[in-house]
Amino acid sequence: MREESRGKRQRGRAAIAIALLLACLGLSAQAALAAELTRSEYVAKAEPVCKANTEANIRIFKGAKDEVKEDKLKAASAHFFKAKQALSKTVSQLAALPKPTQDEAKLTKWISYLGVERDFLGKIGVALRHEDKPGAQELSVRLNRNSNLANNTVLAFGFKWCRIDPGRFSAK
Repeated sequence: MREESRGKRQRGRAAIAIALLLACLGLSAQAALAAELTRSEYVAKAEPVCKANTEANIRIFKGAKDEVKEDKLKAASAHFFKAKQALSKTVSQLAALPKPTQDEAKLTKWISYLGVERDFLGKIGVALRHEDKPGAQELSVRLNRNSNLANNTVLAFGFKWCRIDPGRFSAK
């Protein structure tokens, strides 16, 4: 009976060892695939995601500047909340893309700037909802500064659609 129990334990340990080995091989394969990704391949995967967000923002922000100029601030706030929601989706999609190993830190930093961008959109929406036009303008300036930091982080990538145009989000 002891030998039977010992045999079961050994088979169980062997099964666990095989499962761990297969899991490690799977992770190694994923890492190898990510390592093989080039910067231009990453750009080709990211640009459609950014293009969809840019096109959504064109629709979302239609009329927003006029509403701000006419002091229809609560109405204008809705544009910023919708843009925040759209950018949240975009940030999630970009974060899920495999990154070239040599650019992983740079792209992670860029995606964090996009997260800050998303947060500023929401804060501008809140300021406008509370009819705080000067507060929204101050946040807009900070949003523009963050946009420049994000763009400078990935300047070498040559993005077209993933380059942030701060004018799209202006609450002035």
